[in-house]
Amino acid sequence: MSVSLSLCLCLCPCVCVCVPLPVWVCMSLCVSVCLSACLSMCLCLCMCVCVCVSARCVDGQSAAVRGYGDTWMRWRGQRVEYCRCASQGRERCHYVPVITCYQSRCYNGGTCKEAVYSSDFLCQCPPGFTGAQCEINTNEKCVVGQGKGYRGTWSISRIGSECINWNSTTLRGKKFTAKKPEANSLGLGNHNFCRNPDNDTKPWCYVYKGNQIVWEFCTLSSCPAGTCGQRADNNLPSFRILGGARKSDITEQPWQAAINVYQPRNKAHIFQCGGVLIDSCWVLSAAHCFDDGLKPERLQVVLGRTFRKNSSGSEQIFEVEKYWSHEKYNLTTFDNDIVLMKLKSDIGLCAVNAPEVLPACLPDPGLVLPDWTECEISGYGKEKEFDAIYSERVKRGHVRLWPQDRCVPHVLSERVVTSNMLCAGDTRGLDDACKGDSGGPLVCPKDGRMTLMGLISWGDGCGKKDKPGVYTRVTQYTDWISSKKQETSQ
Repeated sequence: MSVSLSLCLCLCPCVCVCVPLPVWVCMSLCVSVCLSACLSMCLCLCMCVCVCVSARCVDGQSAAVRGYGDTWMRWRGQRVEYCRCASQGRERCHYVPVITCYQSRCYNGGTCKEAVYSSDFLCQCPPGFTGAQCEINTNEKCVVGQGKGYRGTWSISRIGSECINWNSTTLRGKKFTAKKPEANSLGLGNHNFCRNPDNDTKPWCYVYKGNQIVWEFCTLSSCPAGTCGQRADNNLPSFRILGGARKSDITEQPWQAAINVYQPRNKAHIFQCGGVLIDSCWVLSAAHCFDDGLKPERLQVVLGRTFRKNSSGSEQIFEVEKYWSHEKYNLTTFDNDIVLMKLKSDIGLCAVNAPEVLPACLPDPGLVLPDWTECEISGYGKEKEFDAIYSERVKRGHVRLWPQDRCVPHVLSERVVTSNMLCAGDTRGLDDACKGDSGGPLVCPKDGRMTLMGLISWGDGCGKKDKPGVYTRVTQYTDWISSKKQETSQ
């Protein structure tokens, strides 16, 4: 209990109304008790006693800030506790039984556990990640472009002040807080790490400046310029490739290629499949797009185009000098569904890096990412399975890498799944590839770059719940790609 500064209004005869100033000093719920004494008919002496009931719990493990009555789960050794924020900032916790989540809600390979008797869940994060859903990358030390996609742990502003937790009650009324409906996609949460939710020039945060709360840019350095897998803003995907609810821009997947085939009857190049730029003169796609034995001179590769049919000043268009379908491609099972194209150039340089055109990184042979790692797919394919036409605009979506023991024939209408394939999907049944997306990229974050882990190959329909898409496993073909490139250099 503490006596606080008060503004008192006295009315005759001897009625006192006291308002504690300032209430926010308590950082809690304050109840004021006014005491008064009559010194004369119209003179009163008033004093307010402020009883502070703390409504702020700070978790010792994660530094997360929670309000009075909030509940959460956390690990305690090998067991799980269910906690509630009680009065005076005290945590009330007890052990609860948990089971493996039927549908993982953890990013970056985190292990998802949910309470037996409630819908609460928690994530056990792999090394290098933290946060309620393992969405925070503790190894991310610099920003790409404006840093809209920065998900690291830096929390110091340019003036040296510690950032305020985005979930703090002191930020009530501010435009960007962890309470926003889209907070997760903006990188905001129960933490105080620098973010760029409003597409500013760099990440920032709220800080105290005297008795006021202001925003300040953070002292984060820019990442060194890369040659692959680093787009201008490595922000998280937030729109569907299937369903077309929201569209994308080619700068968000600058490695995306459109492969067109010349049709004599139409006297024009017609869109056929997607592809992926992996080097200045080299593009990967799916072998099944070339089943008809297409001649290279009929092929056209378009890079840097947001709208499939509309030319733009940023596009780069190439003829194909030669292409190789994998020697062991099986047109029945789609095993080894990969083709490598060499773009035609008279100067030895083809695609030029730009915000709209940039190669994806090839993975190291044998690279294995954790199950449920969140990755991205993109393409110009159909928005619904039975649509008559392809999408007019490039789309992007997010999927997760499925465990190999769930990438099996019985979940894919008994179709053959080989070791040269991998499965990925959105467990909600929202994001998926569809017809026309074949040959396009499945890229995943690795060491701050987007790495090509798969090529869109086949699936059991489009966007069906609990039905993953099947992708050509690119790590199986890095040596094959290198050998074909060497053949042309000899």
